[in-house]
Amino acid sequence: MSITNHIPSREPNDGALLFHADATDPDLLYFSRFNAVDPYLAFTAGRKKVGVIPAPEYGRMVKESIFDEVLLQHEIEQEAARCFQLAEGRKPDMCQLVRHLAKRYGIREFRVGGRFPAGLFAELQQSGIRITANKNGGLFPQRVCKTAAEVESLRKGNRACAAGFRVVAKTLEQSKVRNGKLVYQGQVLTSERLREIIHHACLDEGAVALHTIASAGDQVCDNHCVGHGPIHAGELIVVDIFPQRIADRYWGDMTRTYLKGRASDAQRRLVRTVRRAHQLARAMIKPGVCGGKVHQAIEAFFAKEGYETDRKSAEPKGFFHALGHGVGLEIHEDPFIRGDATFRFRKGMVVTVEPGLYYRGLGGARIEDVVHLVPGGNEMISAAPYKWEIS
Repeated sequence: MSITNHIPSREPNDGALLFHADATDPDLLYFSRFNAVDPYLAFTAGRKKVGVIPAPEYGRMVKESIFDEVLLQHEIEQEAARCFQLAEGRKPDMCQLVRHLAKRYGIREFRVGGRFPAGLFAELQQSGIRITANKNGGLFPQRVCKTAAEVESLRKGNRACAAGFRVVAKTLEQSKVRNGKLVYQGQVLTSERLREIIHHACLDEGAVALHTIASAGDQVCDNHCVGHGPIHAGELIVVDIFPQRIADRYWGDMTRTYLKGRASDAQRRLVRTVRRAHQLARAMIKPGVCGGKVHQAIEAFFAKEGYETDRKSAEPKGFFHALGHGVGLEIHEDPFIRGDATFRFRKGMVVTVEPGLYYRGLGGARIEDVVHLVPGGNEMISAAPYKWEIS
C-alpha cells in the first residue's frame, strides 16, 4: 500500500532538510518510504526530495521510494573529487559530499533531526556549512496525524498483537497447575517461554515482536520488566505486545491482563477498576479535548476508587505512568497523554489508551488499546478479548 507524504511549506531561510541514516530513522523513513538497511544521504532541494544511493540499491530506490530524484553515489563522489581536487583514486568523505551537493543545488543552509550523526554535524559546521538541529518530532510535525493508509498499517500491526493474545489465552487454557506453577506441554511455563510463543504468532502475521512484556506477580510492578522465571497460578499476568510490521515498519501496541486459576476479590476489583478507567478514557478522547485533562480524570477516578498513587519513591505504586502515547513509525511518539500535557486531540491522531494500577503483594493490571481520532470521538483500531480469568 502506498503511503505518501509531502514536504511542508517552508520559508526560504528555513534551510533544506538533510539526512544521513537508514530506515531505523523514522523521519527519514517517513520522508522517503524507502526501507534501507545501510545509511545513505537524502535532502531537499527546493520542493524536490533527493536521495543519494550506491549502485546496488539504485534500482530499488527508483522503484520503491518517493524521491523526486535519485542520484548514484559513485557519480556524486567523482564530481566531489574533481571539485575538491583530490588525488587520483582518493574518495571524498561524507562532509565533502554534502558540501558538494550544497553547491550543486544552491543550498545555503541545512536542517537536521535529533538522530543526525553528531560527528558529521560537527564536521559540516567546522567546514562553514550553516546547519541547525531540530528536536525529535520537529522535522515533520504532521506525523502526529495519520493518513488513511497509515491507519490501515497500524490496524494490521494490531492484528499481529491480537494473534499474540490468542496464543496466550490458548496456552493458559491448556496449562495445568502443579505445585502452584503452570505446566504447559509437560514443562513449567515461564515468562520466557510465553514470550517465545507470542513472538512466533506475531511473525506469522508479518510483524517482529521484541521486548514483549509477559510478566507476572510483583514483576508487573516494575513497569517495563519483560518478565522472567516460572508463572504461578493465581497471580496477575500482564502481557504487553508491541510488534513492528516488516513490510512498512508501522507498529501495533496492545496490553491485556490474565490470571490462571481463581482470582481473589482484591484482584478482581483491581482489574475491574482498570477496565472501567479504560472505558472512561475512551469515552473522553475526542477532537478538541485537552490530553492532560483526560489523564487527570483517570487519576481522579482511581483516587475516588481508593487506589493511592506514589510516583516519587524507588518503588512507585498505583497509576504512575502516562495514560497513553502516539504510535506510528515509532512505538512511542507524539502526542503523550500525561497529566501536564497541554495539546488538544485532533482528527487523524492515533493514540494508545493504557490505564494501569500496580501494588506489590497484589500485582498489577493494565489494559491497552489503540484508537484513531475521528469527528466526534474515536474508533478502535485494535481488537482482542478482555477475558482475563482463565480456569
